Amino acid sequence: MFIVSVLSFIAGIYVEALYNLPIKLLLIPLIFFSVIIPLLFKKYVKTCLVLILLCFFLVGMVRIGMITNIYGNKEIDDDLHLFDAKVVESNRTIKVLKILSPEHYKSLNIILKTEREIDVGDTVLIYGRLKEIVVTYKNPHVLSWRWVKRLEGIDLEVKGVILDIKKGSRFVDKVRRYIKEKIEDSGAGHQGIIKALTLGDRTSIDDETRDIFQKTGTSHILAISGLHIGIITGFFFFIIRWLLRRKRSIALSGRDRRYASIITILFPVLFMLLTGATVSTVRATIMVLIFLWAIFFQRQRDIINTVFITALIILIIYPHSLFTPSFQLSFLSVIFIILIVQRVYPLLKIDFRFIKWLLMTIITTLAAIIGTIPPILYNFYGMNFLSVIHNLISIPLMCLISLPLTLLGTLMPSGEPLIAFAGKIIDFNMGILKILDFGYIYPIIRPNLLEALLFYAVVLCVLYINRRIIASATCLVVLPFLTIYTIYAIQERFFNDLCIHIIDVGLGESILIEAPKGRRILIDGGSNFKGDFDMGKNIITPILLSKKIITLDYVINTHPHGDHIGGLLYILRYFKVRGFVTGGYYVREPVFLEAIETIREKKIGFHVWNTGDGVSMGGLKMIVLNPDREYRADNLNNASLVMKIIYGERSFLFTGDIERDMEERLIMKNAPLRADVLQVPHHGSNNSNTLPFLMAVRPGLAVLSVGKGVMGLPGKEALERYRKLSIPVLSTLENGFISVCSDGKRLSYKTYR
Repeated sequence: MFIVSVLSFIAGIYVEALYNLPIKLLLIPLIFFSVIIPLLFKKYVKTCLVLILLCFFLVGMVRIGMITNIYGNKEIDDDLHLFDAKVVESNRTIKVLKILSPEHYKSLNIILKTEREIDVGDTVLIYGRLKEIVVTYKNPHVLSWRWVKRLEGIDLEVKGVILDIKKGSRFVDKVRRYIKEKIEDSGAGHQGIIKALTLGDRTSIDDETRDIFQKTGTSHILAISGLHIGIITGFFFFIIRWLLRRKRSIALSGRDRRYASIITILFPVLFMLLTGATVSTVRATIMVLIFLWAIFFQRQRDIINTVFITALIILIIYPHSLFTPSFQLSFLSVIFIILIVQRVYPLLKIDFRFIKWLLMTIITTLAAIIGTIPPILYNFYGMNFLSVIHNLISIPLMCLISLPLTLLGTLMPSGEPLIAFAGKIIDFNMGILKILDFGYIYPIIRPNLLEALLFYAVVLCVLYINRRIIASATCLVVLPFLTIYTIYAIQERFFNDLCIHIIDVGLGESILIEAPKGRRILIDGGSNFKGDFDMGKNIITPILLSKKIITLDYVINTHPHGDHIGGLLYILRYFKVRGFVTGGYYVREPVFLEAIETIREKKIGFHVWNTGDGVSMGGLKMIVLNPDREYRADNLNNASLVMKIIYGERSFLFTGDIERDMEERLIMKNAPLRADVLQVPHHGSNNSNTLPFLMAVRPGLAVLSVGKGVMGLPGKEALERYRKLSIPVLSTLENGFISVCSDGKRLSYKTYR
C-alpha cells in the first residue's frame, strides 16, 4: 500500500507539471477527502483506501503546483538594478544565482548565462535587468528549458554586466578552493576529471573526454551521485565498524553495525557540503542517510520500502527531480538491482568467493542497465549495452582508487604525489576506455511513457512469473496489451496517412514528411549555431527518434543558406540516409561542402534535382518546379528547390526562400502552382509572397516557419496580402510545431500551442 501511495504521489507531480491546474481547485477535494476518510474508514475500508491513494495524488499535484503557481509569480520591472547574488549552482555556461539584494528580489533564484569561471559559493555583482526566460522552440518530444526551470522555481534570468566576483567566505568555500588549488599545483594529469570526482566541478572537462565517457556508458562517474557518496559512506562505515569491533562488548552485542551507521552519517554530509551541496548531491545524500537510518533501526530488510521512502522525501523537497535524468537513473537502477539480485542470488550455488563476487558484480551492473534502459534512451538517444565491461574497469579504478587517493592527497600536508598518482590511474583508465570504445549504439528510437511502462511490466512479469497472480496478469493483461500496442505501432509507422510537420526551428526552416508505407523525407534542417547548440542534435533528432525514425529516404536541402542546411549536418552524420537532394552544386558555400564531404564518407546517394525531376513513393508524387537546368540564379534564395507534392486529391507546395523574381518566373512559365497548402516563401518576407503568386497558388492554408531575430520577418505587408485573400496562416512563431495531415481527400491540421 505504501509503495502504491508513493507512486500515486509521483503521478500527481507528473500530471500537475504537464497541465498546471490552479491550486485552489486541488485543495478543495483534498480537504474534503481528508475529512471524510476518518469518518468512513471502519465501515468502508476499501473505498477509503482508494481515497487515500487519491489524496496522495492530489498532494503530489499541490506540491509541484506550489512552485509553478506561487514561486513564479514575482512581479518584476524593466529597470536596471545593481544585483548582489550568490552562486548556488554552476556549470560551464549557466549559473544559478540566489539574489541577496535589492530587497524586493531577495532570495529569488535566477539564471546567469556566462562562461566566466565562477564557483559555487561565490558572490557576483551584476548591473542589469531581469527578464523572463524566453521560450525558444515549441515542439513536441523536446523538453522546454523554460518549462524545466519553471519546475525548479526559476522564471527569470539576469542580463547585464558582471562588475565584480567575490570568492566565497564560508569555511566550506575556503576548503573547496584549497582542494582545487592543491589539485592544480599537483601537476596531475586529467585535472578536470579529478575535480569532477572530488568537487563535482565538471567545467574543465573537454568535449572529447565527455564523449568517451558517454559512449562507454560511464558518464555517471563524472557526476557526484549516489555512487560517489555511497563509496565514501561505505569506506568510512567499514572503517568505523572495524574500530568499534575492537571493543569486545560492542562486538559481542552485535551493536557495531548500528553504532557505525550513526557515526558514519557525518561523512556523507561533509562530502555533500564539500561538493557544493547542489540539488543532485543533496538528493544522493538523502538517499544514503535514509539507508544508514534503516540500518540503525534494523529495517534494512525492508529495502524496497526504504527506497520509496527516500523517493518520497526527495520529491517532497525537490518535486522537479522527477523530470531529471539523474533522479530517474538513480532510483530505477537501485530498484532493479534489488529486485533482480533478490531473485538471482539464491540460485548461485558457488563456494569460491571470488567467482561468486565477480558474478554478483556483473549481475548487479546488468540489473542497473536493464532498469535504466527507457530513461537512457529517452534522455540520451543512445546506449552502450556492453557498458558492464567498461564499468567493471572504470568504477574500481576511478571511484575506489583515484577518488580516495585524491581525498587523502588533499588532506595530507604534502599529498600532491598522491593526487598525481590518482591522475596516472585515471590516465590508465582513459587508455583502456579508448581501446574498448565499442558497443555504443546511436541513435536508438525513443520510448514514450506507455512504452516504458510496458517494458517494466514485461521485466517484472519475467522476474515473478512463478507467482500465480503474476502469471495470470501476464497472460490476461500484459501480453494481450503488448500485442495490441505492437499492431497499433506498426499501423502508425507503415499504414499512416500523409502528414507534413513544420518543425519550430526559430528563424530557419525544417519540414518532416511522413508518407504512407513508412517513407520519410526531411526538407532542410534549420540553423547550426555556434557553441554547444546544434539544431540537428537538440531539436530535430529527438523529434525523429520519438516518431521511431532512424532511416530517412531523402534529406532535401532547398538551398545552402545556414538557416536551411545547418542542422542537416548532424542528421547526415548519425542517421541512415538513403539519398541527399539539392538543386545544384554550391562550391562557394563552406557548409554545403562540409555536407558533401559527409555524404561521401557515409556513402549516401547524391541527387541534383531540376525542373521536371521528382519521385513517387508511398502513394505520393513529388514534382520539382524550380530550378531550371539552364537557369543560374545570382541570388541563392531564387535557386531554392520548389517542389509540389500530390497525394490523392490534395497538394502541397514547398517554396524554400524564393523571392519576387522567381515567383514571377514560375507564373510566366505556367508552372502548376495550384496547391491546397502553401509553405510561405522566405519566412514571410515582403519581397516574396506577391499577390499574383498567391492568386496562382490559391491555397486553403498557409504555413509559415519563422522566429525572432531579424527585423521585417515576417513582413507586415506580406501578411496583409494573405489576409486580403482570406488565406489563414499558421506560424511556428505563434503556434509552434505544425502538423498538416491528409488521407488524400480531407485535410486536417493541429498545432503545438
